[in-house]
Amino acid sequence: MSRFSVENIRNFSIIAHVDHGKSTLADRLLELTGTIDKTKNNKQVLDKLQVERERGITVKAQTASLFYNWEGKQYLLNLIDTPGHVDFSYEVSRSLSACQGVLLVVDANEGIQAQTVANFFLAFEAQLSVIPVINKIDLKNADPERVEKQIEKVFDIPSDECIKISAKLGTNVERVLQAVIERIPPPKVHRKNPLRALVFDSTFDQYRGVIANVALFDGVVSKGDKIVSAHTKKIHEVNEVGVLNPNEQPAHKLNVPYRPI
Repeated sequence: MSRFSVENIRNFSIIAHVDHGKSTLADRLLELTGTIDKTKNNKQVLDKLQVERERGITVKAQTASLFYNWEGKQYLLNLIDTPGHVDFSYEVSRSLSACQGVLLVVDANEGIQAQTVANFFLAFEAQLSVIPVINKIDLKNADPERVEKQIEKVFDIPSDECIKISAKLGTNVERVLQAVIERIPPPKVHRKNPLRALVFDSTFDQYRGVIANVALFDGVVSKGDKIVSAHTKKIHEVNEVGVLNPNEQPAHKLNVPYRPI
């Protein structure tokens, strides 16, 4: 992780109305970057809850770190796949606080829906870069040109910035990765400052304790360190550190990237 400069790191979320293809797009991005093997069984790879599998919806935001080579440089792309249902909008807002940009996915058949608008304004208020992605262009009744005009009229995003894809077939998905690198700014971090991190998600394991997903802004954290919660002032010991790729990969330490001179 320490070999990446800050200019080669991007933190982004995928946001959309429910069932517009966020998790399918996440599957294709994982495949394109070589994070998972290409198989027919790759459906909702990041969705781990039983209810998510049964109903085909995302309930809990999921994170994965992707490594992508482009124009001779290797990039670290930190992806958060968010829920689309209105009941989980707080889950979305928490995820956006750890990002510098979003992929706004819109169904080429249904067009802009209620949660498309709600999630866009969450990203807009957080001053994030928004990349509009029109998905499902392979459908019989798809009308991506109409949806382009909708996006321009409702969100004031030029239609030529929209990327038309089919996440199911993998059509034009590589263009999405390139747009993430070109249009989303790198994070603002300082390695020499004391540790500062944002806990944007967490789970509890009966045997390991609290597993926190953090966005690191300053400093270094290693196994055995003592950290303090800025809110509760309580002290906690760090037992493990690592990255999600998309499964847990242990590491010796986590530090913010260096800035090239």
